[in-house]
Amino acid sequence: MNITWSYPIYLIPHGAGYVSILARDGSVDQMLVVYTCEQSAIEFMDNHGLPGEPRPLQNGREFRWLLDALRKPVTRVAFDPQIIERQAHPRWELPVKTLRDEHLSADFSPWNYPVYVIAQGTGFVSIDGRTSDGRPLTAIAFFTSSGRATEYLTNAGETGELCELPDMRLTRRFLDRLALEVFAVAVDPVVDEAGRRAKHCFDIATLLEKYLVAAP
Repeated sequence: MNITWSYPIYLIPHGAGYVSILARDGSVDQMLVVYTCEQSAIEFMDNHGLPGEPRPLQNGREFRWLLDALRKPVTRVAFDPQIIERQAHPRWELPVKTLRDEHLSADFSPWNYPVYVIAQGTGFVSIDGRTSDGRPLTAIAFFTSSGRATEYLTNAGETGELCELPDMRLTRRFLDRLALEVFAVAVDPVVDEAGRRAKHCFDIATLLEKYLVAAP
């Protein structure tokens, strides 16, 4: 079965949890309702008189956490179900364990993908700082949206080429090939009256060893 989707995906809020529907085999088991299109989720809510808005899941980690939290009688997941004559007709229907173990890719990245870097000349936009013990440090700038990258260039009065890193595999490859003098990643740095700075900075070696790895 060829099952692929892109994020965000959408759940239907209901009370303290999310909408599930009866399994089609006549058992007492239920299927969690998941939509791969926001508009389809909104139409489901409108058709059934449900208040509020669909809840987006932004990445595989969030989806995995949700699946791990499910308890009986919710034992299956129904993707994009159409309700025809009170019967559910999902695009895909799988047991929770099968979905988690065979079709869900998740990792421990400290950001959602894609992320962006800015090519300038022979390198990439970086900022200079210091480690906790006062040593000088060069950190490459990673941006969690193209808008933040563009805003950085505008405020810095500079130009550059936006480069997208779409997933963990390519991000690892990119970091492995960086110049040796770059030791860290600065996430969403900004330019203001105080200079160029970032609230969050990660050592590259730590990223590769602990965070840019697949969840078990």
